[in-house]
Parts: sequence; C-alpha cells; structure tokens
Amino acid sequence: MHSWLIAILLFLVASGVVPPDAYADRGQIDGTLEWRYGAHDAEEDGDRVFESSWFTQQYSLIYRTKGDLARGRAGNYNLALGYEWTSLDGSMNGESTDVSTDKILYRGDVVIAPGGLPFHLRLYSHDLHRSTFTTGSASGLFESPGSEGLGAQNTVVGIYNGQQLASGFTLMVGSASGNYEGMYRNVLANAPRLLIDYRQYDVRDLQGVSPQHYRDRNLAFVSLNKKDNWFHYRVFDHKDFINANNDFVEKAYILGTIDHAMQRRWVQLTNWVKFSTDASYTTTSQLSRGQETDRRYEINLFSVARRSDWEASNFTTFRRETDGMSLQRDLVFPVYITKALDPETTLRTRFIAEREDRSLFADSEDRLLFGEDEEDIRDSTREVVFLSNRLEALQRQPWTLTGQIDAEHKSGDYGEGVSMRALAEAGTNHLYRPRFDMFGAYSVGYFGGEGIDGGNVGFWEQTLTGRLETDLNMRFRTGVTQEFLYGSGTLDRQVGYYILPKSDLGLVLSGVGVERRDGSVLRSTTTWFGEYRGSARLSSRLELTYDYLSDDQSTEDVFIASHRLRYDRRKFYTTLQNRLVLGNHRVTSGGSGAGSVLNAGSLSEAEQTFENRLFLAVYPMRAMEASLRVDHDWRRSREGDSQQYLVEQNLRYHVRSAASRRTLATLGQEFLFERLESPRAEVRSARTLTLTGELYPTIRTLLGMRLRYLYLEPEDTTTYTAYLTAGINWEKLQLAVDYSYGTRDGGDDPERKEHRWEMKARKIF
Repeated sequence: MHSWLIAILLFLVASGVVPPDAYADRGQIDGTLEWRYGAHDAEEDGDRVFESSWFTQQYSLIYRTKGDLARGRAGNYNLALGYEWTSLDGSMNGESTDVSTDKILYRGDVVIAPGGLPFHLRLYSHDLHRSTFTTGSASGLFESPGSEGLGAQNTVVGIYNGQQLASGFTLMVGSASGNYEGMYRNVLANAPRLLIDYRQYDVRDLQGVSPQHYRDRNLAFVSLNKKDNWFHYRVFDHKDFINANNDFVEKAYILGTIDHAMQRRWVQLTNWVKFSTDASYTTTSQLSRGQETDRRYEINLFSVARRSDWEASNFTTFRRETDGMSLQRDLVFPVYITKALDPETTLRTRFIAEREDRSLFADSEDRLLFGEDEEDIRDSTREVVFLSNRLEALQRQPWTLTGQIDAEHKSGDYGEGVSMRALAEAGTNHLYRPRFDMFGAYSVGYFGGEGIDGGNVGFWEQTLTGRLETDLNMRFRTGVTQEFLYGSGTLDRQVGYYILPKSDLGLVLSGVGVERRDGSVLRSTTTWFGEYRGSARLSSRLELTYDYLSDDQSTEDVFIASHRLRYDRRKFYTTLQNRLVLGNHRVTSGGSGAGSVLNAGSLSEAEQTFENRLFLAVYPMRAMEASLRVDHDWRRSREGDSQQYLVEQNLRYHVRSAASRRTLATLGQEFLFERLESPRAEVRSARTLTLTGELYPTIRTLLGMRLRYLYLEPEDTTTYTAYLTAGINWEKLQLAVDYSYGTRDGGDDPERKEHRWEMKARKIF
C-alpha cells in the first residue's frame, strides 16, 4: 500500500473514528494560485538568435487540522490533505514545451504518549514538497543583479516535481532518569530503555532536468542496558532505481556510552575519575559493483582524572578497516598529564604511541605487471613513540622560565629514526607590566636515521630567538625580533612525525619547502615594528622584515616593508595598507581585481611587488553613505612588469518619512574602473557605471530601476542594460512586473539587442 494512502487512512480515522474525547483545533484550508508569463529574445546584426517564452500555472489546495488525544493525556495529531497542479507552456528557439503535472499533498503525524507512562510513539508520513520551475541562462547581456532586489534574468525551461515522501515511526520506551512511580515501578526500573527509529525517504522525479528515483531507509534500534551503557543497531540502505551502481547498504553495531542521540556520555567512576568507552562494527556493501563488503572496527577508550594539583587524560582509539583491496589498522594511545609542583611551577607531559599498518592486496593486473604471486601483498607500516616534558617555572616572578624536552622514535616504511629537541625560554612576566617586554629562546634538535629513499640521515639544528618590545611613551610602541637558525648534516623531513625540522622551510612568502637537504643551512629573520596609537580611533603600524637563507646550493633573501593606517570615527572610516616585497616570492591570490569584471590572471612568482590598498567610508548624515576603494599592484617578474588597478566608488542615499521613519526611496550609484597591464597579453581595461533606484510609494509597493554602462578595451565594446521592476506585496497577494533591455555595439563582436519581460502573480487564501 502506498504511503500516501496510509496518510489518507490516518486522516479519515482521525476525522471520524477518533474517540469523542479527542479534541481538535478548528481545521483550516490553505490555497495558492501562481502565474508567470514572460518572454526573452535577442538579435545580433538584425538577425534573431534567441527567442523564448513561457506561461506557468500552479494551483494548490490543502486542508489542515490538529488536535489532542484525550485532552492531551494520550498524545496529539497533525494531519493535512491537499492537491497540487502545475503546468508549463513555453518555447525556446522554436522548440515547444507543454508539460503539466499533479500530485497529492498530505501529512499524517500522530503521537501516542499516555501521561504517566514511559511510552512515546510517533507515526508519520508526509509529502508536502511543492513543485518548482527550473530555469536556464541565455548567456547574453543580462547578468544576475544579486542583492539589488531584481529578479534573475533566466528563462523557465522545466518543472521540478515528483514525489518526495518521508515516512516512518519512532518508539521510545523508558525514562531518562530511570525513576518511576506507581504499582509497576519495580518492574519498570529493571526494564531497559528502548528506542526504535525507522525513517524512509522516497524520491521520484523522472520529468525534471536531472531525473531522480531513489529510496533511503534508516533504521536505528537502540537500547539502554545498564545506566549509561547503550547498544545500537543502525542500518542505512540506499537504492537507486536509475543507476544500480549507486546502491549500497551500511550496517553499524555500537556498544558503549553513546546515547540514543549519538552523544557521548561520561561515567563518573569516582568523584575525580570519569571514563567513556565504545566499540563499533560497521559494514558497507556495494554488491551491484561486484565489490567485497567494506568492514570497519573502531574502539574508543577515554578517561579523565582530576585532582586539586594534577590532571591526566587519555583518549585511546583503534581502527581497523578493510575493503577487499586493502587493509588499514590504526592505533593511537595518547596520555596528557598536567602537574602543579608548587604555586609557581607546572609540569606538562605528553606521551603518544601510534601504530599504522597498510596492506594493499595486488590485483591480477598488478601481479602480471610486477610478477607477484597470488598471495603477495604490499605492506607499509609506521610506528611512532613521542614523549614531551615541559616545565613552566617562576610563573609569579618578574621573569618566567620554561624548559622543554621532546623525544621521538619513528619506524616503518616511510622513513625511520630518532628525533630530539631541547628548548629553553625566558621572558618577562606581563603581570608586572615591565617597561621592556623581553623574550628569548634557544633550542637544539637532532634528526637521525634512515630517509624515505633509504639514505642515511644525520642532522643537527639550532635556533635562537630574541624579542624586545617597549613603549616609548603612551602613544608609541616599538619592538624587534631576531631569529637565527643553523643546521648541518643530511636531512630528510620524513624521519620525524611529531618533531619536525625548521630547516626544510623556505623564505617568507615563498610557499615552498624541501623534503631533503644535504650540507649546512643558515637562516636569519629580522623583524622590526613601530606602532603609533594616537587614540582609540587612530593607529599606524610600520613593519620591516628581512629574511636571509643560505645553503650549499644557493643564497636567497627577501625584504618586506608593510604599513597600515587606520582611522575610525562615527562618520568617517579609512584604512591604508602598503606593502613592498623585494626578492623572489610567490604572489598571493585575492589581490586587486578579485570579483571584478576582468579576470586578474596574476603571475605565480615575482621578484618585486608593491601593493597599495585604500578604503574610505563616509557617513555625512544618517541617510547617506559613501565609500571609495583604490587598489594598485605592481609586480616585476622574469617575464616583465605587470600592473593592476581597481577603483570602486559607491554612493547610497535613503529618503525616509519624518513622521513614520519609513524608507520612501533608496538611490544608489556605483563606478568601477579596472586596468590590467601584463607582459603576457595586451593592456585590458573596463569601466562600469551603475545607477539604481528603489521607490516605495506605500509600505506594500515597490518601483525599482537599474541602469548600467560597461565599456571594455581593447575590445572597444560598449554595453548598456536597463532593469525595471514594479511590485505589490500584500499579505495574501503579490504582483510583480520585470522588464530588461540591453544593447551591445562596437568591437569585433556582433551588435546585439536583447530584451526580457515577465509578469508574476501569487494569491494565497
């Protein structure tokens, strides 16, 4: 029996067979009538190249009612039954479309929850999905106006209809607290808490642009065995009636402290120890593809212990997964300990043991290619043991002292060896507000073992960092940071997993690194800044960075000077940013021209860069706002010099009623200028001027206009577009008329004229 028939039966039962003590709210009838009528055509050099028209209708009627069972003591119900009819009569370039669809709209939702009993049952089945119209773009002069309040400039080409049915039931037996009253409380206290949830989604739309016909089934059987110990059996079944290769079934068995809402529960073992654990077994079958069942085991064992002067936590996870072609096993055992040795000294310890196995079973083609036997498999392993101890001392003294020792052992097929690092830090305590804020750090690290290619690895690395900052007065602050790095030997970054070398990094803004290094490397990074804080509204910061990197193969350096000025007042806001980069570097994306009518097409690398960013926002009165953005990028690369300009100016004015403070009109203006000078291509530029206006004669009516002028070089093409809209938005009636006209001439493109109009009406009762 179809689910919609079941919903109708529920509707009839609730309407006529429900006991007299079932109280219902007064039913209501909802209806909707919608019409759309429009056309879109285009001409090029006097010849018609595109022509379309459409007339759509959509009618729906639905009756709704809801009420309580036994005055709310037994539950409630929410029912609906209706009908929808949709049609499209249109044409596009001589091809006609005449489509009409209808469907039953319904909802049946009954909740049975007797008062005083730990029993809750919900039965439901509904398909209230309304049909929608699909649109297509003519790829002409009209663009989507976006946030300017005008409709999208598309053509109606089809109907997105079909069945989207959701049905199922949810049964909950038992109380969350486990405390019951009444004569059966002893029996109920020993009974498990039970949840059965079944959901089915049926989607069938074979007339749309992208046909769909599939079914999803979800079953969750969850029971509470003892207190916080839950057992889950969950099934997800996806059946695709169009393409059977997409069919799959996933089953999961979960046992542990995961409740019915899939939230983790913590069990308080003592007043200072709590734990949470769970184990799961999941299978995924795609038999239609001839693949073996995927199997996954997961075990989690978490524990947390807290005392007044120490805290420890452990989050152990194990995962085993196989799909017939490969086997993967992962085990992670982390322990985190924090111990307060005295009021000024804290010890933080991290211990992580990790093992990863990968087994790739060779198929027949691999055996033929590599000459392997049927039993051959390709294995890879990785084992890591990591230990870190960090001692934070003198936390209440003018000077703080920190020491840290890290050690790691890594073995396996992707590099193995020993990594160690010792770190010492000293700095002023901010609690004392020192005149000079000083910080210093020294670290020494060693990486030894065998690289990923089998070569021997032995590398020493030292880093020295110093920072000094001070306030010259209440408004000026300056500081300098110096970092030195020196390393020598043979380095392969795959030797370590948690302890990573810094000698494999490139210069600032280079965005590159090295996997292996032979010989010595020296790097020096110097940063100075000066900051002026005139007030809470004015700030200026100048920062200079020099980065130097030298190894046995080459010597590179890069210099960066950046400045940022910010001024913020109630009626005026501005920011100015400048950056100069000298030296080989990678050009960052998102510069000027981003999101504009011209594609930036910026270079990937440059030798010199000078960037300017200016933004101004002015609010001379409450009803007016204006902004100006000016971006300029100059870059020099091996191919030559390139420049990029962007000027964007916006103005918006609101006319409001003095009596009601209602907005009567909104006027807007936007100017956009762009220019690209690239050694790869000729100079390109674009100028865009847009005028907008929105008039609200009454609180329910709207008149809108947008005029746009666009000129492109070197195409020597001029485009004019005009958008007009008018609408009435009453509570149960909406009317709208849209008209668009565009023309393009000049250049190599043919002269094009294009216009589109559409009328829309929607009545609700």
